[in-house]
Amino acid sequence: MKLGAIDIGSNAIRLLLMNVYESPTGPIFIKDTIYRIPLRLGEEAFLNGKFSTAKINSLIKALKAFKNILDVHQTEIYMACATSAMREARNSKKVIEKIKEKTGIEIHVISGSQEADIIFSNQLGEGPFSDNTNYLYIDVGGGSTELVLISDGKLIDKWSFDIGTLRLKHNMVSNEAWREMRVWLYKFRNEYSGIKGVGSGGNINHILKNHSKNKNNILSLEVIEVCYSMLKVIPDIDKQINFRMRPDRADVIVPALEIFRKIMNWLDIDELFVPKLGLPDGIIKKLYEDTQNKKNKKSK
Repeated sequence: MKLGAIDIGSNAIRLLLMNVYESPTGPIFIKDTIYRIPLRLGEEAFLNGKFSTAKINSLIKALKAFKNILDVHQTEIYMACATSAMREARNSKKVIEKIKEKTGIEIHVISGSQEADIIFSNQLGEGPFSDNTNYLYIDVGGGSTELVLISDGKLIDKWSFDIGTLRLKHNMVSNEAWREMRVWLYKFRNEYSGIKGVGSGGNINHILKNHSKNKNNILSLEVIEVCYSMLKVIPDIDKQINFRMRPDRADVIVPALEIFRKIMNWLDIDELFVPKLGLPDGIIKKLYEDTQNKKNKKSK
């Protein structure tokens, strides 16, 4: 079966198409393709408190294109989720209604807690972790950072903080917000020792791909610190030209690195495992599990 996930984030919107195959050992998920459009919804939501008519029209055009792609691929089931920017914009309800009317796509605005739950659903089966490992999943987005603490394969705690790359870019993260994150993390330093890090998001994937020599998806804190120190003094246009960054990556990669390095230093994490998984992958897995549960109920 083919499933689709639309992730309406603060920095970009994404469409992920996934083929799912049944096997004796369980489902096999194979990515078909992914599309990304950097709409920057968060800049208007965080700075102005609402979306402009121009931004709404751009979003509708993009989602119409996504809907056509879903139809052409004969996608059996899809789900669209919106995160921090849509949570905060005052006119989000009207925008969602208009999107439904113009595209037929129903948008599910998920809370920070739900976002963390979907992230946890990925299970990170490809990660280098044993059953007795403590690890922290760090997902850095444009509007928020989701943290999920897992021990022995079980969810211990999760939290969503309004600390994101776009907020940092526009100086919208207070010292109190940083303090709240640090206090939350410090609760686990003694009881859960040796916490391993798992990093998620386009920015950390870019650093892994372009600045790490490790072939096992491992990114060290040392590399992150070096990249942070180097990139924060380079103009965005030079990042685009010399490091082949998209404009919407060049202006937020330093804020992303700032978030990762703070968290890693606070918990003495010296390296990150960076899987190619994110919120869209979690949405796909949730869709699959919901579909299977419905089938099981009908068969009873």
